Amino acid sequence: MPPEDSQEDEFSIHWISDIVNEVLERDVSVYRISTGKSTSGSIHIGFVRELIIADVIKRKLLEAGKNAHTLLVIDDFDPVRSFPPSVSLSLEEWLGKPYSDVPDEFGCCESFGAHSARELIDTFPEFGVNPETIWQSKIYELPEMLEAVRTSLKHTETIRKILIDYVARDFNDEQKADYIESMKTWYPGSVICPSCGRIQSGAKGAIVPNRITNYDPTTDKVTFSCPSCGHSAEALLSDLRVKLSWRVDWPVKWYVLNVTCEPAGKDHSVKGGSFDTGLEISKQVFGWDGPVKVPFEWVGIGGRDMATSEGIVFLPKDWLAIAPPELFRYLMLKTGLTRAYDIRTERIPDLVDEFERFERVYYGLEVASEEQKTIAKLLYPLCLPGDVAQEYIPKLPFKFAIITSQMEEILGTKTILERCEMVLKKQYGIEKVPTDAKELIPIRLRRAKNWALEYGSERDKVEVSETVPKEIKATLTDDDRAFLKKFVEVLKGTPLDDEELQGKVFETARDVGLKDKRAFIVLYRILISRKSGPRLGGFLNLLGNEWVLDRILSVL
Repeated sequence: MPPEDSQEDEFSIHWISDIVNEVLERDVSVYRISTGKSTSGSIHIGFVRELIIADVIKRKLLEAGKNAHTLLVIDDFDPVRSFPPSVSLSLEEWLGKPYSDVPDEFGCCESFGAHSARELIDTFPEFGVNPETIWQSKIYELPEMLEAVRTSLKHTETIRKILIDYVARDFNDEQKADYIESMKTWYPGSVICPSCGRIQSGAKGAIVPNRITNYDPTTDKVTFSCPSCGHSAEALLSDLRVKLSWRVDWPVKWYVLNVTCEPAGKDHSVKGGSFDTGLEISKQVFGWDGPVKVPFEWVGIGGRDMATSEGIVFLPKDWLAIAPPELFRYLMLKTGLTRAYDIRTERIPDLVDEFERFERVYYGLEVASEEQKTIAKLLYPLCLPGDVAQEYIPKLPFKFAIITSQMEEILGTKTILERCEMVLKKQYGIEKVPTDAKELIPIRLRRAKNWALEYGSERDKVEVSETVPKEIKATLTDDDRAFLKKFVEVLKGTPLDDEELQGKVFETARDVGLKDKRAFIVLYRILISRKSGPRLGGFLNLLGNEWVLDRILSVL
């Protein structure tokens, strides 16, 4: 993964215009930008990068006056090879069967595959993506797909040669000879056994597909012998459920869906990889160029690559619980496609600040260079899930919300919202908080609290007990009590702003001969039973003079 500073300080956005111009060269009546994902388990947020890339290409095409759509192909017809650790279904029972045939263990969707996809699809409105969802299992029911499968089987020899050229190019002589030998009887499709429902037998490392063993183009009949249950038969292609091998399935779906462009992860996009194989099949078997390839790097989490099958996932809903979706779009769009991005959840508050400075540059509220202004004008609208507001909507600072959100049980929702509005008025010099800004306050508080409790440091977590513990009262010295009695007079006086109140803590401590550090420790321990905490002046004002006075008096 690249260093954090290189991810945040550098904008690499030229790819947007480069790709859009390449796509426009196709000059088609309808531009279809496709994405695809298997449903082997919960779909992690790394895939949202692919969706955002597709969405941005579509938006720029629409700006150019073109008819453009995004598609999401859910590969629920893939066979089960394993289940993530969190799944309770029996692997032995469902191994080798299509995900579309596996029941949803939660009972809310029509299949396991549909449930895995639904978790992702439900987040689309918040991330601002709206692809047409197409289920792979349903594609194989289309007459166009049946005809494309038939075409693939008729061109088996051509496909064999393409795969030997691409797959075996880096094999040593012995490996290549073995591969060529295995391809002599290979067909580009497998049968879902009418008897046991499996498309293959065995688990990872020992998979044996129920591959077609012969196809007669004259009779349109295929033969197969299921390695799982032993059932064999010869039947009409149209009477069987057949799935193409994945290196063939991909270009066939491009052809059937008439895909113009498709982003693809680095594992598929390497030179001579599965995408290039698909392009060659497109040309030699189906007589067209195939879609424009848009390679991109992966998104990691905490220095690790995410993997659904291994349970290393950070879900889209996990992100939405702690951070705004526009921040994720911003991070994906400012980062060049050839660079990986590593999500560091502990840095969310700083990243929110970074994006909101960027937002203010767009609205002309932040000092910036001409280059920064130009980048903001191009990129900011693409970061938003929806339309750009005509005027800037004030945002509650995330770092303020971290502490404030944890005070709701002590102060009550009404008081918290009032304090938040006061902060917005003061920060932005406004007399009234706009309705749009008010509506964002509870959302910001909820995300900040979730972040603090799940990913924050001990310093970020604030827990206020109903009363000051006896053991803390017992530690107070005569000097401590003298400081507290004098500070009570400060709190009874004219209300002070955060910095003035912070200064009064120092001043009061010196007046009674107490060390500054000790004065802060005393107040923090009385307030939150810890030796340190949020910046004290602002924290005292957040809690309010009345509450703080009662708290201090309870120990005197």
